[in-house]
Amino acid sequence: MQVFKSVQQPSAAFWMTAWFLVALALRLLFLVSKPLWMDEVATVIFTLGNSSHSVPLDQVVSLDQLLTPLQPRPEASVGSTVRYLMQEDNHPPAYFVLAHLWMHLFPTVQGVASPWAARALPALFGALSVPAVYLAAWLGFRSALAGQIGAALMAVSPFGIAMAQEARHYSMATLLVSLGLACFAVGAWSLHRSPAGEPSSPPISPAFGLLWVGVNALAFATHYFTALALLAQAMVLVALAWHQGRIKPQVLWRRPWQRLYWVVLGTLAAGLVWLPVLLNFYGSGQSSNLAIDLSQPRYWLDPVAQMLVGLIFMVITPITHAQGGLGIAAVVASVLLLLPILLWMVARLIGARRQVCQSASGQFGLFLTGGFVLAAIALFFLVSYGLATDITRGHRYNFVFHPGVMVVVGGLLAVYWPEAEVKETSPKIPFTQWRVSGRRSVQVFWAAGLAGALFVVSNLAFAKYYDPAQFIQTIQAESTHPVLVGFPTRVEEKPTVIGHELLSVGWEIHRHFNPASPESQWTVPPRFFIWTLPDSPTVAPEAKLAEILTTMPRPFDLWFLNRNAALDGYGCTMVNQASRGGHGYTHYGCS
Repeated sequence: MQVFKSVQQPSAAFWMTAWFLVALALRLLFLVSKPLWMDEVATVIFTLGNSSHSVPLDQVVSLDQLLTPLQPRPEASVGSTVRYLMQEDNHPPAYFVLAHLWMHLFPTVQGVASPWAARALPALFGALSVPAVYLAAWLGFRSALAGQIGAALMAVSPFGIAMAQEARHYSMATLLVSLGLACFAVGAWSLHRSPAGEPSSPPISPAFGLLWVGVNALAFATHYFTALALLAQAMVLVALAWHQGRIKPQVLWRRPWQRLYWVVLGTLAAGLVWLPVLLNFYGSGQSSNLAIDLSQPRYWLDPVAQMLVGLIFMVITPITHAQGGLGIAAVVASVLLLLPILLWMVARLIGARRQVCQSASGQFGLFLTGGFVLAAIALFFLVSYGLATDITRGHRYNFVFHPGVMVVVGGLLAVYWPEAEVKETSPKIPFTQWRVSGRRSVQVFWAAGLAGALFVVSNLAFAKYYDPAQFIQTIQAESTHPVLVGFPTRVEEKPTVIGHELLSVGWEIHRHFNPASPESQWTVPPRFFIWTLPDSPTVAPEAKLAEILTTMPRPFDLWFLNRNAALDGYGCTMVNQASRGGHGYTHYGCS
């Protein structure tokens, strides 16, 4: 049975427009209701062409002075964006350059960069990933239906929405990985041989080869981890070459493969350009925060569990962030509702594999896209266990294979869509006599994804670990004197971003607790300082801290982020030590 025969559908352009608009609306919904956490702050700093070191260091400053790196400068340029990014951060510049131009289109908010503008560009890239996934699934499975289902699922993907609602470069990387998968599908199909031994498609043209190399180069210039996506594609092509070469070795030297070799060489050259930059920041504090101690057996299961949760989160998620009895009840209810749907989806996907492989296009498409996903997951485990660096943590690096998962799921579920009516062979709903048609089951899966998407935009799922508002409210509730907030930061010879955690707190104060507002609840505007801890200090850091504290009129409340030090010698007594909103702090009374 040919399960990938065309099914009468409205035009692809209509559906692509519809899914794109749905995706864009979801990604723009409640866009700035969540706090901007420290990594977003760092992104905005470099996007504006500023340096994180521009805030006055080792001295008490006002809120406006603290937010200096978040204030646009007329003289800032693309060149300053690239220069400061390379000096202080560990990311390639493609996204930051585009975002720099984008931010100039929007006015500031009380002198500080617009949070909406900073997040709107990633939201747009996230929405554009939907038609890109359509192309990848359509070209991979040679099925417009697979493309439409994959695009529809991508539009409501909870993980995709969570990444697209952050002022970060992951959604642009996702878009480029999706486009790279589409190019990969075209290139791989040009190598496919029909049962009669004839090629299924002509060799890729030189122009297309240049386009493919350009997409790969831009992807690598957006995030270095896109190299894992390219390696996963290479692993699939090596498997294909082995399969064809053991039957007829000379086929590997014919024009289709020769054109592919040029694409590989061009991509390698585009990636090696960044090798000096990679060597510059490798080993810095910013590149070592994912290290895990594999000498402890309990840590061996973490990457597996994180990978499993990450895969589930791409298609569905229950409520995971709630407080109080009502919140716990909502979490339990959402799990009880969505877990059976998830298990049903897994069963249907497993059952679809046999039907997909009944057609040549379905079988080869599943080899390409499914092989890509499995190869990428294998590479993640290789890095996690081989280098003791858990890149599954936090899920953000899953953008490497997220589009591939959407393509595979779209290709598998496409076999059920033609079944519009309930049949005797249609599956039953567990514990009932009701049967569900194939088309209805696909619609249920999409609706479950949409529910998860709404949980994400409402901050009920995939909530940010850092919530400066909670920390600020704690400061206001427990301080009896003027407030001084301090943050120690280590300055290394390697690229270092200065004080972005404190800046995220300051930005939240500016947005929702501004001292100039009558409702701010500040009796005296808070003050701040960044205490630098160089690797090779010329002056003892404690001496600098003593000097900083002497400039603040006493009494005052000192809130020290991520630091627990004996400050009795400086006239400051510890009140308590805790964590609030993900921010660890020590509260001192200085009198």
